Amino acid sequence: MRTGRGMLIVASLSLAASVAGCGGSDGPADQAVSAPPGPPVVSGTSQPPAASTARPTAVTGSTGPSAGIPVTGAGGAGPACVSTGLAASLEDVQGAAGHVYGRIVLRNTGPGTCSVVGYPGVSVVNATGGQVGAAADRTGPAGTPVTLPPGGSTGATLAITQAGLLPGCEEPGQAVRGSNLRVYPPDDRGSLLAALPAGVETCRDPAVHQLAVGAFGQP
Repeated sequence: MRTGRGMLIVASLSLAASVAGCGGSDGPADQAVSAPPGPPVVSGTSQPPAASTARPTAVTGSTGPSAGIPVTGAGGAGPACVSTGLAASLEDVQGAAGHVYGRIVLRNTGPGTCSVVGYPGVSVVNATGGQVGAAADRTGPAGTPVTLPPGGSTGATLAITQAGLLPGCEEPGQAVRGSNLRVYPPDDRGSLLAALPAGVETCRDPAVHQLAVGAFGQP
């Protein structure tokens, strides 16, 4: 009986030690589990720059010269020719099929080279300089710049329809003989006078368009 009781005590002690050993596996040393690494911290210098919210500035303005300002140079050599350095005349006058044709000629009377491009302004004036009828209409394509050395000249074609062929100008007293042509060089407010051939009558009514002029430098 003593031997059996001793064996029972030994077995009990062994079981207790075994249980204690199992309980030790839940200690703090076994519970320390490394946490999974978090997302990497991105430094401010490595972040992409924020998109700009500023809008592009709208560009406005005109692609040509301001209204009323003469075009300097006009694409040719030297500055634009102006009335103070020019002389005007009507040349090569001839009649055909109810019209009178001629060339408005501008001659450079200045000491330096200048350029002409575009259409002249042309109207008929009376002996006192007052305009008679409508100014000439522009006709044909725009010409190319013409460079005028001192003494050089260029011309633009002028067509004048006979007054009696136009409605509003057939009756006596509706037309009058003009004395001169008033010629404005392109982009110039100054004007020149060119003698008008005798016998050319001009409609008084400004609603009747009797004159047509081409550009300088037309082929």
